[in-house]
Amino acid sequence: MLAFSSLLLTVSIAALPEDQVTTTQVRETVQHSIPFIEEKGLWWIEKKKCVSCHRGGNMIWSLNASKQRGFEVSEQLKEWTDWSTDKSLSKNDKGKTVGLGNKEGVAQILLSSGHASITPDQKKTRQKLTALLFDDQQPDGSWKPGGQLPFQKRTVPETTSVSTMWLALTLFREGNEKSKPVVEKAMQFINASPPGKSTEWYAVRLLLAIESKQVDVRDQMVEQLRSLQKPNGGWGWMVADESDALGTGMALYALVVAGLDHEDASIKRAQQFLVSTQRKDGSWPVKGTKEKKKASIQETAVYWGTCWAVIGLVESLPQ
Repeated sequence: MLAFSSLLLTVSIAALPEDQVTTTQVRETVQHSIPFIEEKGLWWIEKKKCVSCHRGGNMIWSLNASKQRGFEVSEQLKEWTDWSTDKSLSKNDKGKTVGLGNKEGVAQILLSSGHASITPDQKKTRQKLTALLFDDQQPDGSWKPGGQLPFQKRTVPETTSVSTMWLALTLFREGNEKSKPVVEKAMQFINASPPGKSTEWYAVRLLLAIESKQVDVRDQMVEQLRSLQKPNGGWGWMVADESDALGTGMALYALVVAGLDHEDASIKRAQQFLVSTQRKDGSWPVKGTKEKKKASIQETAVYWGTCWAVIGLVESLPQ
């Protein structure tokens, strides 16, 4: 984990309430959500047969992160991971590689696991997945958002920026020599893009600043995310929205990766929000991220938010 810059070192940890959430409570919350993620993820695989931008990759990422930190997950995780990978590399009925239309999902699959102890065959598979991300980069360095992402309750330009940042982040982490000119072009677009109105924009911009060693941007995004945290400890997926698991999970993950201490008040308050708002079935209520469905709780947003809540909580646990 990256060390704090001099700016972050000056940030004091505010006093925490006596009833602050414990590590045991966080772990219990994560473990309680895993059956929900597995059941609804498997349903999507079997019924929809779709490795979508809001489902397959998030499922694999959250479960892999949980397993790596000692949580009990299904023995089928490898099978589901292989399915997601094979599906992304397969051809659709028009003869086009499925992952080319779902680059955000491909990025999530790649981000879900590190490079430690991978076999030569797994390395080749990662290279094939990474190669999909090179395709269709626009002249300005961006990528068009895939699937139904352009219909979200934020502007298409912002969604384009977010998709471009996720892909650039993934290419940075893969460290492929062939990706350097692609990433450089993407960074020119990203650096020129205006700030977004979604918490996701700030979270992924922070993650990208860490990978690209943009220290000033990293510090700025940390402070911006901290300032956007709501009194109840959460963030909405859209900055102006009420707190939800989707925005909170993303912000929590990004802040911990950026170097905030696990005992920092912002981290503990985010944990408290997620622990206290989990539903009995292990999920979290999240309103739709699409413009036409933003007023009510939506199944796909619930799944997306639940996966991100787990990713954030797992990352926020002490090593």
